[in-house]
Amino acid sequence: MSELTNVSKVVESELRKKFYLGVTLIVVGIILLIVVFVKAYAAFEQYNLEINTGGDTAQILNVSAQVLINLLVKIAFLGVALAAGSIILGKGVSLLKRCPEK
Repeated sequence: MSELTNVSKVVESELRKKFYLGVTLIVVGIILLIVVFVKAYAAFEQYNLEINTGGDTAQILNVSAQVLINLLVKIAFLGVALAAGSIILGKGVSLLKRCPEK
């Protein structure tokens, strides 16, 4: 009988760990998604497109390429952070789904 009690306590302890880990992952995922949203919105609000029509075609293309590459790098980093937050949040939800209700 004591072995059954010990096994029950171990199983309950493992379920509790999974529950807390799931909640922690959900919180971290949500925080990461909020940070990504705030950063993206701040970048959107601060962005100021300066169009320089003076100069030759090569200079205009060079400046345009620099602006485009800068925007693409920012979008890529935000995309990676958004994907990471979504994956972490999904893992937390799947851990909570596996925990039976009391």
